[in-house]
Amino acid sequence: MVSEQSSAVEADPRFTRSRRAIADTLADLVERTQSCPSVSALAQAAGIHRATFYNHFDSVEEAAVYVIADDFRALHDLNIRDRQMGADPTAVAVATLNAMLASLRQRKSLFLLASTWRSSSGLMGIGDLLLEQLHALRRDLGVDEQESEAHNSVEDVYTASGVHGVFSAAIGGNTDCDPDEIAARLYDLLPQWIRQPPESSTH
Repeated sequence: MVSEQSSAVEADPRFTRSRRAIADTLADLVERTQSCPSVSALAQAAGIHRATFYNHFDSVEEAAVYVIADDFRALHDLNIRDRQMGADPTAVAVATLNAMLASLRQRKSLFLLASTWRSSSGLMGIGDLLLEQLHALRRDLGVDEQESEAHNSVEDVYTASGVHGVFSAAIGGNTDCDPDEIAARLYDLLPQWIRQPPESSTH
């Protein structure tokens, strides 16, 4: 996961403000310059000390993943809310994938920066973030509710890596189908527990 911190530290308003300032400033700088700022330049633009940056992230690339994580968590919450309101699970899932792709296209330079980060799980770029999203989906759909295993399942790692690969190809324009079809095609390749969750999930 991206720079996990204790809940007590995260509850500190100063910690939250600093992290938000870093994330917002990085997103703005990358959008304006289409390049990766140095830690010093990012810290100066965010109005924080360089050492403060390292209290939150190990690198600018990891901070980029955090920005994307914020977007994806919001989309996950919408996904679950829509399911709870009785929306068709397939339509919701495809819409969520479309929204994720649209978000990454809008933040293409940030996504390319995030793609160079290697997480502690060994996955590159947002692969670890997608793994986190799968765990959250399992939890919120009531799939495999037993305690988390010490290691990620092969299925989840395979799925996260595959989705990351399709997203990367789609943003680079290197897929064999119309951009509007990518989410639907990708959905068909997802594990059965996502495509056919338990009837009682989210109710």
